[in-house]
Amino acid sequence: MTAEEIERLATWCAAAGISEIELAEAGFSLCLRVQPAGTEPRAAAAEAPKAEPALKTVRAPGVGVFRLVHPTTGHPVIERGQPVRKGEIAGVLQVGPYLKGVVAPEDGTLGVALAEDGAVVGYGTPLYELL
Repeated sequence: MTAEEIERLATWCAAAGISEIELAEAGFSLCLRVQPAGTEPRAAAAEAPKAEPALKTVRAPGVGVFRLVHPTTGHPVIERGQPVRKGEIAGVLQVGPYLKGVVAPEDGTLGVALAEDGAVVGYGTPLYELL
């Protein structure tokens, strides 16, 4: 994200009355706090409580119906606790008659499913924990 994009996001948040927003994805996190005019700044970052590490997840690559069970085989696409490698198919999105693979963003072990079988999901929706 560029400085201009961050500034534009902060402006939009302030205009919408949003005082805080946090974005996180693999290798990137951003937390914006918009301070109302005439108020004292919040405590320094050194005094702020430490944030918990962001949950690593396998996310939807687009809009579709999440499938835990492969529609053509009737078998689970992948089992919880199974190791996955970066780029390996860890799930399936169904878009009409088409199937799109959901790939692991990094090496890890597949955790719990964060979406139910048959759930309509959007781009970036967390589908599985990645341990």
